[in-house]
Amino acid sequence: MTRVKVRTLPAPVSILMPVCNEAEVLEDVLEEWVTDVIQHLPAGSELIIAEAASIDGTREILGRLCQKYAFMRVIYRDTKEGFAAAARLLYSEATCPLVFFTDSDGQYVPSEFWKLAPFVGEFSIVHGAKIGRQDPFFRKVASAVFNRVARVMFDVHYSDINSAFRIMKTDMVKELLPELKCMPTLINAELLLRAEMDNRSIKQVHVIHRRGRKGASRGLPPKHFLKESLAAYRGLLLLKSEYKR
Repeated sequence: MTRVKVRTLPAPVSILMPVCNEAEVLEDVLEEWVTDVIQHLPAGSELIIAEAASIDGTREILGRLCQKYAFMRVIYRDTKEGFAAAARLLYSEATCPLVFFTDSDGQYVPSEFWKLAPFVGEFSIVHGAKIGRQDPFFRKVASAVFNRVARVMFDVHYSDINSAFRIMKTDMVKELLPELKCMPTLINAELLLRAEMDNRSIKQVHVIHRRGRKGASRGLPPKHFLKESLAAYRGLLLLKSEYKR
């Protein structure tokens, strides 16, 4: 059994997780988060899940786990409105002073959360950047190019701008949330860049990335990848022009 090095946090945390059709892995993923992270958080912490019209038994699993864990709350939706809509909903529902966003496919290692914890009191965002990225080759290349372009355009040093593994101050997130309009499919990337442009304090920490419990990351289907990539670069230009004004 891996030993988890737990650290003290200054306030309760809202852990946020979008879920859709993850029945094959969901229970194992959530139990790992509970064991390695959630049970060690300050009193009053919560786990909020946004579920989107799953048809594979995911809802039944969530219902059972909600009865088991009092800190867990699920928001059920009857339509699939996409990742960004789920992220907005989750951010708006957070009630704790700190908020932590992550995925539900098991690619992020829960115990890596504690690498971020020591910096929480000093920074508005503690950003977990993936190392050893376990994704298909075309996704790795596209991500590397996007990150390089963003670093040059905004003069930032972050190596994984859209990473879904970060602890943030909830007040800051809710203040910036209405402004996130330029990059609808990369809402976490826009959130980080806007925080940087607003001179918020940000710390980057490298975290381990692993293959999902069902293999490689599903992510965006290749047939939609070019369209969404172009939209992402357009978003960078819109965001840059906004801050120039």
